[in-house]
Amino acid sequence: MPLGYDPDGSLVDPTWAAVFLSERDVAGQIPINFITSSAVSLRAACFGKNIFEAQAAAKCISNLLAVGYRRFIVDLYWSVESRTWNFCPVNIPTQAAAVTVSATSAVATPAATAGVSDGAVTEIITPEATLYSLGPYLCSRGLDVSGLIDVWQDYFTRTTSQLNVYTRYITFNLHVAASPMTPNKPPAEVPNTDLPTHSERIGELLDNRLLAYIYTPAQLDDERRNLNESWYEVDDGYKPIAEYFTTTINVDGTQSTPDGWPCTKYVQLAREKRLLLEYGSIDPQLDEYVLIPDETEVLFPPGYLSDTVPVASADSGSLDSGCLYDPEAYLVSEVNTSWAMSSRIPVPAYLNESYGLVDLSAMVVNLTACGLTPTLNDTLFNTTADIDTRPYRNVSLSSSWAWAVGEPQDSAITQEMDAPKRERCAVMDMSLNGHWRSANCSEPRRAACRVEHLPYTWTLSNTTYTYEDAYARACQGRLSMDAPRTGLENTYLYRHLLSQSNDVIDPTSTLPALKEVWLDFNSLDIASCWVTGGPGAECPYASDPQQLEKRTVLVAAIAGIVICIIAALTLFVKCNANRRNTRRGRRVIQGWEYEGVPT
Repeated sequence: MPLGYDPDGSLVDPTWAAVFLSERDVAGQIPINFITSSAVSLRAACFGKNIFEAQAAAKCISNLLAVGYRRFIVDLYWSVESRTWNFCPVNIPTQAAAVTVSATSAVATPAATAGVSDGAVTEIITPEATLYSLGPYLCSRGLDVSGLIDVWQDYFTRTTSQLNVYTRYITFNLHVAASPMTPNKPPAEVPNTDLPTHSERIGELLDNRLLAYIYTPAQLDDERRNLNESWYEVDDGYKPIAEYFTTTINVDGTQSTPDGWPCTKYVQLAREKRLLLEYGSIDPQLDEYVLIPDETEVLFPPGYLSDTVPVASADSGSLDSGCLYDPEAYLVSEVNTSWAMSSRIPVPAYLNESYGLVDLSAMVVNLTACGLTPTLNDTLFNTTADIDTRPYRNVSLSSSWAWAVGEPQDSAITQEMDAPKRERCAVMDMSLNGHWRSANCSEPRRAACRVEHLPYTWTLSNTTYTYEDAYARACQGRLSMDAPRTGLENTYLYRHLLSQSNDVIDPTSTLPALKEVWLDFNSLDIASCWVTGGPGAECPYASDPQQLEKRTVLVAAIAGIVICIIAALTLFVKCNANRRNTRRGRRVIQGWEYEGVPT
């Protein structure tokens, strides 16, 4: 039976989408290689108990997609015997000891679970699952790459609206399945005659069923050679921010780039692509598995979509090393965060205690603010995401870089077109660690001004304005009122504001004009639809009659405010309270401000 996209119903909470959608849209013109997201290893999140069962795996992947993970690290094992790429690290022979596990909370027999870590109790969310005991692993037949494709294909089919389309990434680490006779020993090298044939290669399998959704290396190369007929041929709102890459102008006026990437609006809306794939690590036993670059290959070479940055952490979620914020550098070439991913999320050893999750969230927040995509490669609370998705959901939500918890407020859908538009303009709140909140557009505040369209260079208006007046008058000449578009851009603005004198910016003040700054981001046109471009900017989704039946009704997927779990809420409440203390005595580690003294 084909697997499908089937997340737990409790996970699909439409109130989160206002945050995810607004962050996606504000970053819509940033090249995709500079946008942070959240990454997760399926080996850790779905198979951390060494149980490889097809229905549970489909549920786990579905749940991770539903809670917002954008990057997936997949470990596949080539089985010479079955000629398939499997998730199980060991070949399943024709004759193998099997145990039938029924429903949930079933107990497997000792023989079937010999060597399985963490005891003999498992939960399988299927009526019945036949598992095979293979040393330290329990595996079911049929859990191969085709099952992964089933889930992704069903997911793409079900999520076609502009309101829920996001770019996703998969990295494939390739291994060889071990012999069932020696499951704990490294497998033998695969001779050339036993390697995957052309039709059995990963790329070919993905190409056959997912090509309509994949942005390929050949497309990138072709578009880079002539930007005039690719990235620059579309409407201005779909073009990438040119300050993020190198551009060459040929004698005939044709523009090209050796290193640029398109932006999400171009990939998702102009090209209608949603998936990028790359090879990760390839085991020595597959040395003869030659990666032949040709125009039909759908996977990018190893490391092409990822640049792993080693990170080290101190207590309470702070970072000792790895932050890419540099107070002395303001050009993209000086702060190159292209495809930057953390080597891991440093999971606290005390994660079994409630406050351990708070510190884990703090690490994710800081990694994102430092320009890194947090990479989760640990099994949280000794459980997988098909059984308990809450801690994995918390990590994904913590990778949101813009809004404070509970924001944006006053964004609920109303039935009246002329309903009051009160809390519908965004401010950076210095008392909330530089996170954003919605505020009354008619109140006076200073405005954040970007200098000469540079990603990391900011200044502040000389005086206070209402939001409307700020957009019209606060930033003149080479300045423009703007909003940060990535976590790192947000950090540069936040650090610039912290450098101001207390009579200009004071995070401890009770006066909004001293602790908050206008950003060019509002939902004045339609509640919950956040846009840049000043008070007259229109919601892009309202113009599509298939998306909205009338101007005042936006799809419920983006209604309301974000609701995070208690641990994340506790984190930000704690940070809020700490931030109200004086800035003196703080320790700055790699540019981001932390409490206490790191180890």
